[in-house]
Amino acid sequence: MPGGTFFGINTALRGLMAQEKALQTTAHNIANASTPGYSRQRVVMVPAAAYPVPSMNRPGGQGWQVGTGVEVQEVRRVRDEFLDTQIRYETHALGAWERRRDALQEIEEVFAEPSDTGFNTILNQFWASWQELSKNAESSPVRTTVVETATALAEALRHTHQQLETIREDLNQMMEIKATEVNTLARQIADLNKQIVAIKLAGDQPNDLLDQRDKLLDELARIIDFKVKVEDNGAVQVLLADSSQEYTINLVEVDSNGNLIRTLTYSRDPVTNNTVLSLSDGTPFTINNGELKGLEAAREQLETFKTDLNTLTRSLAERINDLHAAGKDLNGAPGEDFFITLDGSSTFTAANIDVNPAIKQDVTKVAAAIDGGPGDGSNALKIAQLKSEGISELGGVTFGDYYKNFTARLGVAAHEAVRMATNQKSLVDQLINRRESISGVSLDEEMAYMIQFQHGYEAAARVITTLDEMLDTLINRMAAH
Repeated sequence: MPGGTFFGINTALRGLMAQEKALQTTAHNIANASTPGYSRQRVVMVPAAAYPVPSMNRPGGQGWQVGTGVEVQEVRRVRDEFLDTQIRYETHALGAWERRRDALQEIEEVFAEPSDTGFNTILNQFWASWQELSKNAESSPVRTTVVETATALAEALRHTHQQLETIREDLNQMMEIKATEVNTLARQIADLNKQIVAIKLAGDQPNDLLDQRDKLLDELARIIDFKVKVEDNGAVQVLLADSSQEYTINLVEVDSNGNLIRTLTYSRDPVTNNTVLSLSDGTPFTINNGELKGLEAAREQLETFKTDLNTLTRSLAERINDLHAAGKDLNGAPGEDFFITLDGSSTFTAANIDVNPAIKQDVTKVAAAIDGGPGDGSNALKIAQLKSEGISELGGVTFGDYYKNFTARLGVAAHEAVRMATNQKSLVDQLINRRESISGVSLDEEMAYMIQFQHGYEAAARVITTLDEMLDTLINRMAAH
């Protein structure tokens, strides 16, 4: 009968199996306590259906039902999906600000201001050499100093430009590396999607695979911004923003052969040689955040500083050339262009400026005079006075102030990037700590659960032993009477 001894054994056996499953899960938690990305798991137990169950053959009304023990409903992964979304959203911004911070700090090191060896110091030495020449126009050593300081100035501009170009190329290469990482992560997420769907279709819960996928999504979140959509079958869509800023482009979509339909590709702009990102299927998309956005923003800021440096170089060279050509050298000959372009271009940039080789070879060609007298340094004085003259092409400020202004803007931008990266890191760390408090494994807690489940297992086993003794009495001892 349902209330008999055999029925009780089945009830106790269910309890035994449930406690064993709980102990196995606890052991799994303990083993993965230090595994990055692991979420602790809990066995969810529910009462088994009571007996009898009302049906057509047994409509009920017997006045009683007896419990049939416990069932393991599921092994549940302890995870807060809303917190995951928050962490990834803030990680997008963290990746962007960290990349901008790193690049701007590198650019700051290039300009090295204020410094005894910085460009501003070299510029002041250049003006001072012309001032000295205005007093000693016939002095060959002073003329040599003018040429040497001018050469140092041109070399400093070219060197600064080259350093900025190196940083720009580093940013381009890093964008290409990160694009490759995006594709690798997308491929791994797509593979996990396939496994997760298959396991869920079989009626099982792929907790460890879900952890692996979430970890990959966290890694991807640092590189590029996206939104996650979970499908009914357990797969996720990783949605990039389209040209309308709507997140509709699934980065992990696969074809019938399991290959990614689209990947992130890169090429070089034929004019600027900058890295350009696109999707392999030609779908227009937008990057709003993450390391890729930070690299792109840093590159744009670098181009701004390069433009400022080129503007300064062009204005400086043209002003000095105009005055120098209007003067006369030590032999009374008309002045030549003091600065030239290395590539023969008509436009001066920080990359191509140099001192006229003819003047380098013969310092008497420095046009310090206006009237041609051997001691005349009036043209040198005019050039020296450019130091304090407001230049219209520079917004009416002096050469020195223009340089100070854009290096000050650089300092402000770098400081802001450091502040934002620090604040964002603190916020992400707080969110991760909160997630760890929810999903992380506490060994003390697991040990307590282990003892609880051990006692439950022992109690269920004791019930079976007791029922076995009862059966022995029923079968063997009663038969003896």
